[in-house]
Amino acid sequence: MHHLIKMKLPLFLCLIICFTSHTAAQGVEPPVPVLISETYTEHYIYETIDVPDVDFLEVTSSNDHGHYAGNTKNKDGKLIGFTLIDGQLTTYDVPDSLQTTFYGLNNAGQAAGFYIDQDDISHGIILQDGALVEWNFPDALNTQIFGITEDGQVVGDIIDANEVVNGFVGEMHFDVPGATTTFVDHINASGVIVGSYIDAEEKYHGFIKYPDGSIADINVPGLPNPEYIFVNAINDSGVIVFRAKAPNDIARSYVLHPNSQPLELQYPGSVETVLRDIDMDGNVTGYYDMPDGRRHGCVVRPTSKADAERFNNVFHTDLTKGLNMLSIPLESTQPMTARSLAGLAGATFVIALDADNQSFIGWTPNAPNDGFPIEGGQGYIVNVPQPRSVIHVGAHWMNKGPVAAAPNSVLTTIPRETWAFVVSGQLKGTQNFNGYQIAVRNLRTNTVMAAQVQDNYFVSATADLNYQSVVQVGDTLELHVTDTNGNIASEKFSFEVTPTSLANAVLSVNLDGIGKPQGNRLLQNYPNPFNPETWIPYQLSEDSPVSVTIYDSTGKLIRELSFGLQTAGFYHSHGRAAYWDGKNTLGERVASGVYFYRLGTPSFQQTRRMIVLK
Repeated sequence: MHHLIKMKLPLFLCLIICFTSHTAAQGVEPPVPVLISETYTEHYIYETIDVPDVDFLEVTSSNDHGHYAGNTKNKDGKLIGFTLIDGQLTTYDVPDSLQTTFYGLNNAGQAAGFYIDQDDISHGIILQDGALVEWNFPDALNTQIFGITEDGQVVGDIIDANEVVNGFVGEMHFDVPGATTTFVDHINASGVIVGSYIDAEEKYHGFIKYPDGSIADINVPGLPNPEYIFVNAINDSGVIVFRAKAPNDIARSYVLHPNSQPLELQYPGSVETVLRDIDMDGNVTGYYDMPDGRRHGCVVRPTSKADAERFNNVFHTDLTKGLNMLSIPLESTQPMTARSLAGLAGATFVIALDADNQSFIGWTPNAPNDGFPIEGGQGYIVNVPQPRSVIHVGAHWMNKGPVAAAPNSVLTTIPRETWAFVVSGQLKGTQNFNGYQIAVRNLRTNTVMAAQVQDNYFVSATADLNYQSVVQVGDTLELHVTDTNGNIASEKFSFEVTPTSLANAVLSVNLDGIGKPQGNRLLQNYPNPFNPETWIPYQLSEDSPVSVTIYDSTGKLIRELSFGLQTAGFYHSHGRAAYWDGKNTLGERVASGVYFYRLGTPSFQQTRRMIVLK
């Protein structure tokens, strides 16, 4: 369909708009174009919109709150809709459809678009309160929604069985007089409608329809037979976003201010840029394609001449498949975090060096936060599953020295060993595990990675800057969890490094049952042998009254330690384990020899041996 096509226009061409008044009633003459000669000098800065683990992010609409809607692909390559609200990506897919797409988003968070069923029929959809509601133009075979107003009115196209396209606004037909085909894309708060049409000579035109019924025509005088011109959006200030394509050229996108010539906007370094929407502040949103095949969302913001000049530097980085050492050559307009770097680079993780503690800290896309800030003059390790092309747009860092570990902004590694690795995961359960400590031991190398739990999430990272392997397929990684007081808080977890986790340099795990053992258990006392005191560790899988009884080698009762009702948990540390001071019930120290201790609950008993040695 025409709205899925990208387009272009030579920059030197000027736009024609008709300001002659016309009514929208049937039978009036078609618009007559009038040349615009004034020039609008607006300056812009470019920002990318990325989501980690998403290589196809087609932003098609935005609202005044900085939220976005558009299309992405699922794991099977199917086109599905998404919303990006406060950084949270949510996808939408009509079951059994060929594709589900969004092209409109209002300030109430309603997204609108259409899905295509198994018979290749289009049906309009509106996202309301988290659910997709089907909305079809009355008696239309195909309905495709491309815009939605603040009060929920939709605009778009209807297509009949002969593939004839007509526009609609709400439940009313809308066609440009004299047009054989009319596409309606957007309506602003003032009721101004924009779109495109094809005339009787099969030529494309853009149009603006005002509330008084007059229509302004948009043409390209130096382009007599464009492949297409699509006018996608207009804000309340009358600023228009449109795109067009000349024969044998790429698609190009433009912004047009009132009484001005069009200004081409292209994301620096991109293969092609498609801009589709504009908010009340003049921020233009869309997407761009990179040579590596990824599609990124983008926002182009109006700014001062000074800021535009400062942030107009461009640096291109090529990342090889696997592990790369990277420094960020330019400061972006918005502060960069581990999340935004992972999205830009398409990385499975980001690792930074904590210089104060001389340790590595990591971040993965399943983290509940944005991670650590990305700074100039610092080196970062990223792992990418495929070769990546990365475009940095921004200003030169101020007072940032070079990074010895990553000269010339990127150091790709020739060795294929896994010289950096991350273990990350979630702690399951209703308990808040913030502050818990995770220790990950490689049983082959006996090296340990440590991490602290935040928001029930942890990530432990390690790296060898001499590019020597830190992990191999088949390695067993043993995880220990301790609580904020240093007490053991879980059974030992063991995970094997698989070829997949090695390829991604990430092992993702879920730790369940934290704080609750799998079963009751009595452990060996420590120290053993002992004199004069010892601690007896145990664990409970359920709340129970607990006692520990001590006998000598003849079976004579020496001492009974009663602890009352104990909650389920691990009683291993000095502060929680059963304590025996080596004395009998009379307060006398016992003689050297072999003794037995028994843990007793209403449903469990277990006995072990210990030695008193003087």
